[in-house]
This record gives sequence, C-alpha cells and structure tokens, in this order.
Amino acid sequence: MGKPPMEDDDLVDRIYEAGAVPDLWPSVLERLGDLAKVAGTVLFAIRGEAAHWTASPGLHEMSRGYFEGGYPGHDDRTARLLAYDHPGFVTDLDVFSREEWEADPIRREFFVPRGFGWGVATGIKVPTGDLLIFHGERRLEDGPVERQVVERLDLLRPHLARAALMSARIAFERAQGAVAALEMVGIPAAVLGPRGAAIATNSMLEALTPSVVQSRPTRLALANLRADEMLSTALEAAEAGLHTGPVRSIPIPAGNDSPAMVAHILPIRASAREVFTGAAAVLLMTPVTLRELPDATVIQGLFDLTPAEARIARALGGGMTIGQIASSTGASAATVRNQVQAVFGKTGMHRQADLVGLLQGLVPTASAPIPPSRLPPRK
Repeated sequence: MGKPPMEDDDLVDRIYEAGAVPDLWPSVLERLGDLAKVAGTVLFAIRGEAAHWTASPGLHEMSRGYFEGGYPGHDDRTARLLAYDHPGFVTDLDVFSREEWEADPIRREFFVPRGFGWGVATGIKVPTGDLLIFHGERRLEDGPVERQVVERLDLLRPHLARAALMSARIAFERAQGAVAALEMVGIPAAVLGPRGAAIATNSMLEALTPSVVQSRPTRLALANLRADEMLSTALEAAEAGLHTGPVRSIPIPAGNDSPAMVAHILPIRASAREVFTGAAAVLLMTPVTLRELPDATVIQGLFDLTPAEARIARALGGGMTIGQIASSTGASAATVRNQVQAVFGKTGMHRQADLVGLLQGLVPTASAPIPPSRLPPRK
C-alpha cells in the first residue's frame, strides 16, 4: 500500500484517535468529506437488524432522516455496493449506469429533494460479522465524484477499517453491557433503536420470547396487541423528545406461562446516546408477582402516577368504591372520579376488576373490554 500524501498524515492520526475515542468521529468524517469534496460523510455499523451511525455535522440531519425513515432496508444503492464487493471506494456510476442512477426511486424521492445526488462509498465486512460502511454525499450540482478522489480515499481505507471496527465494537459492547448489568439485578431488558429494533437484549428478556416479547423483522414487539400499540407510540414520543403524553409504563396482562408485567420505556438523551447514534431507548420489564397489593409508592413508580393517583389506585385495588375513597380522603366524589379516570388512562385498564388483577398479578377478567386507544394516532 502506498503512503498517503503528506497532508493526509494528520488525518490518519485523527482516524486512529477516533477509533479509541469514538466521540471524535464527526470531526474526522468532516475532514474526510473535505478531502473527498463532498458535503458530508456518514459511518454506519450493522449487526443483524441493529445499526449504529454517526455523521459529519453537515450530513447529520439528512442521515437522521434516512435511517429513521427506514430507507436502508430498501436502498438499492447499498445493495449494489455490497454486491460489487470491491475492496475500495466506489461511486454511483461504478454500480449503476447513469440512466439507472438518475431514475433510482430513492435518489429521486430522498436525495434530490435535499440537494444531493452523487456519492462515494465503501463497504467493509469484518470477521465478527459486522458490516461497516463509509458513505460520502455530494451536492447535485457538483456532479459525480472523480476517479482521483476515489484513489486518494483508497489509500485511507485500511486505516478507516481498523479504526471503525474498534469503535463499532465499543458501541455494540456498550449496549450489551448495559442490558447484562441489568440482568445482574434481575431485570429483563433491551436497548432499542429509534424504530424499535433490538440493538441488544439480555437472556432474561430472551426467556420471555415469544410469550411476552416477540422479535419481528423490523422491531421488537409485545405479544399483547394493546400493549404493543402503546409501546410503538411510546417509542415515537421518546425519539421525538416528548416528555408528556403517551404512557411509558405499559401494563401487560398475565398469560398462561407468565405473570402480569409492566414494560417501562426509558428514553436515551444527549450524552447518554451511544458512540454511534442509534440507541433511542431502554426497555425494562417488571414482573408483577405480588399476591398482596403493592405499596402506593411502588404503584406510583410502576405507572408514572402522581402520589394522589397512586393512593387512589391502591384503594381501588383493595376493593374500595369511589364513595368510600372520597370519605376516607376528604375529597369530593367528582375529584375522585377524575383521579380514577387518570389512573385508568395511565395503566391502560378500563374496569376496577382489571386493575385489581393487574396489581395482584392475576389474569384480567376475560369479558373486560379494552377501550380503543386514546393516544394520538400513529404517524
């Protein structure tokens, strides 16, 4: 392999530095974009259904839209890059005819409206089974990437491959380490991507598959349809940065082989994001196995209730009527009714008998209908 031009020596140093300190990748990708004369560069690592990505600042928002819009799963550009199986960088015109590329649906639908349309990329398959892809995107008016640019990038490719492999392992292992740590304290857990794909799961969660949790082609799901609807809505809200609205503590009725459970969604924010942007939330599963009613503070924590709502929930679970609760608390019956409705809304229950069953870990009454979701419609 030839030695990179002298002006690239510092970039090679920065590449290896980012391998050990992955937070430096955006600035490295920006410098790589300058060298390639593109608007920005994205690096993504794929393992099964899970993907981590990071991008230079100028390409961050476009990359976010691409990954969260579900484009990777049906992008012929990436498929052709991998099928071409070239140990170096390639341009669009290496894997498409010009007519094919200009007619490509994703190019016309996603890239061109954003002012892009020409790229250069390389795919790196590593022995662990992970796939690493570096992709630079050029402005439409700047035309295809030139051959001399590709040749210069090829000199950097071995350094990029080694450094990115190290970072990808850190990212995947960090996710796995988080759920493994939760397993040590007895909590089934998973790290989820923005669209609900499981990036990492621990064995306790896997033991709940498929009776409680199900692995679908695009995301992790809950077997109970009502609970799964709430999970999907909660993930959308978490990724959008909403702090109020959809329930994030989701009740799951007991089944033949599993107790009633509560699924908690914990959004990952700011510096808690992983090395490669990709983790949106942590899913925790809390079994409800008590045969006596939990303390009000436990109920409050399980369902995001206010202290007053938690006391109402426990009283309902103990069989008290609205009139009895009003008398014991000194509140009006109207106030108690409002609090009862809030409790039902946050727990996903509709009748007092269902709430009792949930809190005691019993199978809810079969005849009890679950009302249509009052959550905002899914986008």
